[in-house]
Parts: sequence; structure tokens; C-alpha cells
Amino acid sequence: MIQKIKENYLLITILVFAAILRFYHIDFQSIWLDEIHTMNEANPNVGFFDLYDIIMAGEQMPPLYFYSLYFLFKIFGYTTFVARVYSAFVGVISVFSIFLLGKEIFNKKTGIFAALIITINPFHLYYSQDARPYMFLFLFTTLAFYYLIKFIKNNNQKSAILYGLASALMIYSHFFGLFVLFTQYLLMLFFIIISKTENRKKFFINSFLSGVITLILFIPAIKIFIKVTQIKEFWIPAPTLDVYTLIFKEFFGNSELVLTLIGLLIFVYFIKLFKEKDSKVSYESIIENKTIFSFIILIPWIVIVTLIPLIRSYLSIPMIISRYFITVLPAVILIIAIAFYYFKNRIFQTSILVLLVIFSITDIVVVKKYYSSINKAQFREATNFIIQNNAKKEKVVSSLGWYMPYFLKNGKVNYEIIDKPLDAFIAEMQQDSTKIKPFWYIDGFGREYKPSEATLAFISANFYIENNYDGFQAWTKHFILLKDVPMTIDISKFKELSQYNGDGFMFNVETFETVNNIVNTSGWAYFEKQVAAKTEMEIIFIKDGKANRLMTEKVIRPDVTTYFKNDFNVDNCGFKSTYDISKLESGKHQLAIYLVDKETKKEGLVLTDKYVTKP
Repeated sequence: MIQKIKENYLLITILVFAAILRFYHIDFQSIWLDEIHTMNEANPNVGFFDLYDIIMAGEQMPPLYFYSLYFLFKIFGYTTFVARVYSAFVGVISVFSIFLLGKEIFNKKTGIFAALIITINPFHLYYSQDARPYMFLFLFTTLAFYYLIKFIKNNNQKSAILYGLASALMIYSHFFGLFVLFTQYLLMLFFIIISKTENRKKFFINSFLSGVITLILFIPAIKIFIKVTQIKEFWIPAPTLDVYTLIFKEFFGNSELVLTLIGLLIFVYFIKLFKEKDSKVSYESIIENKTIFSFIILIPWIVIVTLIPLIRSYLSIPMIISRYFITVLPAVILIIAIAFYYFKNRIFQTSILVLLVIFSITDIVVVKKYYSSINKAQFREATNFIIQNNAKKEKVVSSLGWYMPYFLKNGKVNYEIIDKPLDAFIAEMQQDSTKIKPFWYIDGFGREYKPSEATLAFISANFYIENNYDGFQAWTKHFILLKDVPMTIDISKFKELSQYNGDGFMFNVETFETVNNIVNTSGWAYFEKQVAAKTEMEIIFIKDGKANRLMTEKVIRPDVTTYFKNDFNVDNCGFKSTYDISKLESGKHQLAIYLVDKETKKEGLVLTDKYVTKP
């Protein structure tokens, strides 16, 4: 055991490093739209056989990943943390799998290089922390090629069975695995043809055996597969001319420094290929020449798996999206790893490798701030905001209503969820006045708050946005009846008004303009030395001690927290407000900001230097 550790200390170090990168801040981000799909479709509270119908209705993917997660939820709990940890664990295992493939296709040193490169790869890292089947697809694609190569080298029943099982798991991970499987079958056919005559029959029979195993194991997924083939329209846009260039750049985080090094290494690989002398095309010579063997395996892998979807996207239905091509990422990584091996000068080799690691980690941690900046839709935060502020258990409306039960109808809370866009929901109210009641609306992922003019007019006449949350690609607003909202605020407690009244706070009015009697204002305000999340804010007009309430919406302003280097999070300090001054009495009105925090008991009123005059 100790000897094994000594022999593989580099690999063990890489795997530990991979685990740290993948498990750190595993649940920092909210789950985004596709991950909510996963949570709904692997729901442990539904029946085992019902789960298949749910997957078939909601996904265009095989059921393996969802069933495996279904059982994990039953054992460890129905949480996003469990789902993400599962992906991270598979991600670490896949680092080991590419080591095995690199070792089998070339040598152990190449496997080590490949494991290190994939460890710091931002594309692999992202999907190792994503509760979706793509890391499954990467792992089993890699293992399928690993067992394919072992089968090609050792043509026996055991190798055929292992390859058949691995390829079945690959196409059970995602239907894009079928393109990989087609490539592998072409490679098997090639090696059958060039093998010796006396071995050809045995090679074919064992190849056929592996195919039968894969087909039989795939039978439970055929029903879903047939449904997928019948899709005539899909949300994926038509491919652009540079679609694969963009995907390649995305593989390496769009980092110019990293891409420069990667380009150099791929160039080195092909230069080495061009220098290879012409030799007889035979089974034995190809197996012995590792450079040629890697070329015959890796280049068709990349070319065929990218070419078929491209052709189908133009002839039938678009199907090119970067995450589906995680199937070719192992091949690209192996080309780079082999290029590292070609560097015979150890100092130069180590220097380039260290540069790649430094550039990659810097891009991930410092430039893109992967572990500290929000890059997934904040549905968790938006729904938590509803839960914390929906004491009256009012209905929740959303154009994404199908996604919301995981957050809002889960045993802990049980809100009525209406699956309708805002315009359609308001149109029903316009037809039936008995439906005019308070409600919450939540949306996101590209769906902004842009109601039609008719909807906006109806809202302005009947509702007041009493509270709101505006996060990254997710937002929610609380609509209460306008007739229940006091149009004025009692500020008599401050007696003689001065510029600063009560507890002081930081503030800034960034915009203040009047167009056609409509006043638009925005800015930020917060109490110092405390978080802003619980602070209620009102923008008001004051005249003769009377304060008229404006429609005030909170705006998330992380830039304020950052700029002032606050020890407390004041991201919730932003505001924007729109007001029709025709509702005001004649005279000069002064803009003011009123803050109150019920937890810290702070209350303050600031008179700004902004005025509006109603004739």
C-alpha cells in the first residue's frame, strides 16, 4: 500500500487538488433553471415508476443520472447540496478516468499531464459543480474510450463485455453519447479491417458481443429516445459560422493567456505527427506507434462528434450547445497532454506546465472570481425573499411556475402557485374584478419586468409594489392593492425637520428627472455598520410637513458595498422610483429618503436638495 502511494504520489496530489477545487463553495450559487429541472425530475417523493414518466415529460435525456440521484436523495436528503456534491464526486472520479485513458493511449506520464490539465480546466470545473448529467457524460465517455482501447489491444470477451457496459453507461448519460458510440464503432471497424485475417473473425464476434450488450442495456431508454427524435422545434438557436471556435474558447474559459498556450501545444502535437515517417498500415505497426495510434483515436473522435451535430443542425434541428460537446473535451485534453510529453527538455516542459496552471487558476479565482461572484440565477434567494415576507401566504404567480414547487410547495411551505406570465394573469383580472387580489410575481433568466402598456396601466391603477427583490437573473415583486396603501407617511415624530432627522445614514441620489409630469429618481441609502437586507426604504415628497409616498423599488447594488469597502453587506441599498406629480397638491415639494430597520430599531429621514414644483 505504501509502495503504491509512493509510486502514485503525483496522481494522488492531483486528485486531492481536484477535490478541493470542486467541493469548495459547492452550494454557494443558487441552482439555476436547468438544475431546478434536475430537482423536480429526481424528486424522491414520487413513485419509482412514476419517475420515468416525469423524466420523459421534462427532459430530452436518458434516465440514468436522474434515477441515481433519486436514490441518493432518499438516503442523504432532498437538497441541492446533495445534488451538487454528487456532480463534484463524479468530477473527481473523471479526473482519474482521464489519467487511465492517457496512460492506456500513450503512457503514464501523459495520463498525469491529462489529469492535471483537466483538474484546472474551467469548463470541467463548472460542470463538476452543476447538478446536471454532463459530468456523467464526461466520465463515461472517457471510460468508454479507455475500455475500447483495451479491447482493441486485447481482443477477448472480457474486454468486449467491459467496453459494452461502459458504452451503455455513456449513452445512458446523454443522447449525444450516441455520436461518440458511432465514432467508436467506426474505429472498431477500421481495426477489424487492418487486423490479420486469422484474427478478424474473433475480433468481429467480440465487437458484435459488445454492441449487443450496449443495445440490450439501452432498451429502457428507447422510449425517451424515440420522443427526442420526434422533436421538430427546439430552443437552441441555429449555429453561427464560428460556433466551434466559440465552444473551443469556452472550454478554456476564454482566457487569452491560456488559449495561447493551448494553441502552442496543439501545434506541437501536429508538428510531431508531420515528422512521423511513412510506415505500413497494419494492426501491429499502428498499435506500436503511439503517436499514430493517438492520432487515429483522437482526431476521428473530435471530427465525427462535431461534424454530425453540425450537419443535423443545418438539415433538421439546431442541436449545438457547448455543454453537449463535453464529449470531445477529453480528446482535446489528451492532445495537449501528449504535446507536453513531447517536450524533452524537462526545464522547458515544467515551465510551460507551471505557466498553464498559474494562468488557469488566476483566470478562475482572480479574473472571473468563480468562487466569490454570482453567475447563476438567484432563484433560491428570490424565493427565500418571498418566504420571509409572505406572512399572509398570498399566491405566487410566475411564467416559470413549473419550476417553483421545489422552493415554494415542498412540505416546509405550501403556497398556491399559478403558472402564468404577468400579462396573462393581469388580463384575467381585467375580465373579472373579483380576481383583483394581492399577489407575488417571480421571474428571471432573461425574463425582465416589462409588462405591456395595458398591463402597466392596470397595475398603476390598482396595485402598489410593496416589496421587491432584484437579484442576478431572478427577481420578485409583491403587488398589494393600492386602496390598502396609505399614500402618505407619518413623519410628525421628527417634529421640526432639518436636513438629517433621527438616525443618520449614507445616501446618494444619482438620478432625478421629470419628463411629462413623471418623476424618475434612483440612488442608494443605508445605515452604517449593519446589513441592509432588513432595512425598509421609502422615497417621499415633503411639503408643509406632509409626506407623500412614491412607488419605491429596491435595487441590488453590490457596487456600493465594494466601493466603500463595507464590512457589512449593503447590496440591498439601491432604490428606484417613478411618480406622477399630477397626484401632488400645488406647490414646491422636497425629495426625502426615509429608512427604518425594525431589527436594529434605527429610523432616519434625510431631506435632499432635490425639488419638484406642481403648478
